[in-house]
Amino acid sequence: TGDVTIDFGDHYFESGRAEIKPEMATILQKALPVYAKSLMENKKIADKINAVEIIGFASPTYQGRFVDPLSMKPEDKQAVEYNLDLSYQRARSIFQYVFDPVKMKFGHQQQIRPLVKVSGKSFFEAAKISRDVASANAKDFCKKFDCKKSQRVLIKFTVDQK
Repeated sequence: TGDVTIDFGDHYFESGRAEIKPEMATILQKALPVYAKSLMENKKIADKINAVEIIGFASPTYQGRFVDPLSMKPEDKQAVEYNLDLSYQRARSIFQYVFDPVKMKFGHQQQIRPLVKVSGKSFFEAAKISRDVASANAKDFCKKFDCKKSQRVLIKFTVDQK
């Protein structure tokens, strides 16, 4: 695979929102054309790209508290579903921006678009979070685990290995 995590630094989506900030647009304008060109103009790779996935992630918090992504409690299920929807909306807004020819133009844009799927995965690296923080409030949890870093967008180019 050709996984790329786009780091928007301090300019990620606002909490609970999916609108792209101007600083995010600037990063997309710089990063995507270079990455697309490097893959699509490499003859050994270009013909083997069979999918491109834009995956959004949210932090494992909801309404001021940490949410154990493994919990099946109704209140935690609601939180996981909310963050899953938010993650998808964020990935979709990236897709809409990147493939809107008025907002962004780059080489191979037309070739890549039919390969793209958009998804949300709620929390990033949820399995690595220690169970002893399940009762933590969001502020304490985010201080320890840096919630900003768990909010991200991953663009994954899947390459056929044959």
